[in-house]
Amino acid sequence: MSTSVRTTSTAASGIRALVIGMGGLGCPAALALARSGIGTLGLVDPDTVDVSNLPRQLLYDAHDVGRAKVEVAAERLRGVCPGIRVVTTQARFTAGDAAWLRDFDIVLDGTDSIAAKFDVSDAAVAAGVPLVHAGAVDFRAQLLTIVPRATACYRCVFEQPPPPDDVPSCQEAGVLGPVVALAGSLQAADALRVATGRRPLFADRLLSIDLRAGTWRSIPVARSAHCAACGSPDPQSGSKTPTGRAGGLVRAPDAHRRPAATRPAARGR
Repeated sequence: MSTSVRTTSTAASGIRALVIGMGGLGCPAALALARSGIGTLGLVDPDTVDVSNLPRQLLYDAHDVGRAKVEVAAERLRGVCPGIRVVTTQARFTAGDAAWLRDFDIVLDGTDSIAAKFDVSDAAVAAGVPLVHAGAVDFRAQLLTIVPRATACYRCVFEQPPPPDDVPSCQEAGVLGPVVALAGSLQAADALRVATGRRPLFADRLLSIDLRAGTWRSIPVARSAHCAACGSPDPQSGSKTPTGRAGGLVRAPDAHRRPAATRPAARGR
């Protein structure tokens, strides 16, 4: 084992990570974090296990159908890592729940709707807690790591939710199990980097993965002067301006004219 990996594993015991959404993204992310030896893992999800979840949500099996996802996931994770502290909340995360995040060092977004992803990003910025975002649909996934008021947030990149029909749902397009497994594992890896004081891999760049085409694209993004979440009022004009980081990278195009590679990928279930 390399010195850097050994150091990360040792430091992980003090990390408190929160996974919001225990579906196709949240399951592999939580499992990877638990196996990395983190001390505290928070799990948030309102749902129960459904038979349709089983092909891509790797912490559940047929005997768990009808049980709360957070309850089942906590049992599995404690079985894998008996020393871990798992805190569960069976509820839907909303924009008003930013206070929940302050008990954690890092947040991972595994939610399954674009509206929820805006809520999680806005809450992380308000709480000042770093966030690793991921979304997946069909053969595609995307990742973005957000260090509040230092790097671009989700709203800087996408501004506002697109029209409901602009992004297909999981039910319409489907989502491949290996896609969410890959994205969730990458989330966990960058979460560990941030929580142990290293530079995040996916900050100020949106990683876009297409496993059908076999492509990985890194798209530069930057904080927006007009971001409603992470800008600060300019004392001269009262307008929002970015703080904590100089600009210079090209922002993603407007949400309604965005090319497919930079559209929000909502689903992870």
